[in-house]
Amino acid sequence: MQKYFQGKTCAVLGLARSGIPAAQFLAARGARVLGFDNKSRDELSTEVLSLEELGIELITGEHNFDGIENASLIVLSPGLKIHHEPLRTVLEKCRSNGVEIIGEMELAARFCPAPIIAVTGTKGKSTTVKLLTELLQACGERAISCGNTGSPFMAALPQLTPASWVVLEVSSFQLETVSTLKPRVAVLLNLLEDHQDYHPTLEQYWETKMRLFAHQDQDDFAVLNSDEKRVLEYAAQLPKEVKVLLASANKCEKCIAQMQDGELGLSYKSTFEPVISIDEIPLAGEHNHANVAAALTALFAALGEKVLLQTDIIATAIKKFSSLPHRLEVVASNGVTWINDSQATIPDASMAALKAFAAPRILIAGGRAKLEIDAYKNWAKEVASRAEYLITIGEAQKMFGDLAREAGMASEKIIAAGDLKTAVEIAAKLATPGSTVIFSPACASFDQFKSYEDRGNQFRQLANHNS
Repeated sequence: MQKYFQGKTCAVLGLARSGIPAAQFLAARGARVLGFDNKSRDELSTEVLSLEELGIELITGEHNFDGIENASLIVLSPGLKIHHEPLRTVLEKCRSNGVEIIGEMELAARFCPAPIIAVTGTKGKSTTVKLLTELLQACGERAISCGNTGSPFMAALPQLTPASWVVLEVSSFQLETVSTLKPRVAVLLNLLEDHQDYHPTLEQYWETKMRLFAHQDQDDFAVLNSDEKRVLEYAAQLPKEVKVLLASANKCEKCIAQMQDGELGLSYKSTFEPVISIDEIPLAGEHNHANVAAALTALFAALGEKVLLQTDIIATAIKKFSSLPHRLEVVASNGVTWINDSQATIPDASMAALKAFAAPRILIAGGRAKLEIDAYKNWAKEVASRAEYLITIGEAQKMFGDLAREAGMASEKIIAAGDLKTAVEIAAKLATPGSTVIFSPACASFDQFKSYEDRGNQFRQLANHNS
């Protein structure tokens, strides 16, 4: 395998986080590497420019994919819109000429010495991956997390051995370009409406998620969130020989991890072993409790019955767990609790945030809508029934206000703020002791911010200033 790329021409498209280690990996194995990026040379980072020291050829700016026809392998960075022009036509032509086209994750998987636990779903991936990694480590295992939003899989390869576990966060963008990925344990959290700006249809998006399981066999486990009806429907696409384990945030006879009498625990051979009280789980909302159940089930799939002897250790690890920023994050609390949920870029995530906290609730929402208007109607009903006030911002401001009114929310309870600074100032005036101000936008950030992280960081600063 070390000499597999010797003398071959390989193209890496997109020289961001995952493209850089992919290009370095190929060059180190003797390939002639062409690195493509739409940025001009002046816009490239020093890390990208340093690739030239390895003999990698950088093709930047309006490159029109010059020279890509000479490649025998194309490695795509996630997020490149392969269903959209001009990339779609370029890739189709290359594929018809016998060029192999894969993603960075597929390349890494082919050379990964460690067993893989892979987690996908529309929401909750990052939280579940972080928790599962910490649970494995608490049980004495060597575990490294990487993938979609953390360290790229390629960059983690040097740290992995057959004695370690890699816990992989997998997006639909990455699953578009896998062909042999075979996780020992594959986890599906949910299938929600999202990414209509990338995938041709919602059905194609959900079916792409199922590619995570395509190469599993009788030695592998599929962990499914049984609380999600759509997940169970799509489970019909699983390979027949894969071992299926169910997880739930409710009582569920068929589930390995489930809730009974206020305790989340493991059910095995007709015996329920409590692990942790629901009140001790440091993550708010039933959706997060389902994520914890999925992590527990994946842990059981990986380590087997010995997990039942380590429930005290596992409970302690869960109690100490600190969630990632921008996910139902308490950023200020001085009589009024301020919640940063900037990562909630779709209506389902924003609805989950509303359900996670007691009334009275003030919701700040808006931005650039990722879905068609009908996808927000159920969200508007939840807002009308659960929020004391709705404060809107960004491009979706008018649409959100109109939908909330149609759902029965009084006009005086809907306030168009325009921007986040104004929205926070208005919320501070409306809030009373015991109120919760929830910033859960249900939209992408790119109308007014660089990213959801930038948006969340700005909210954190504003909330602290106004609390």
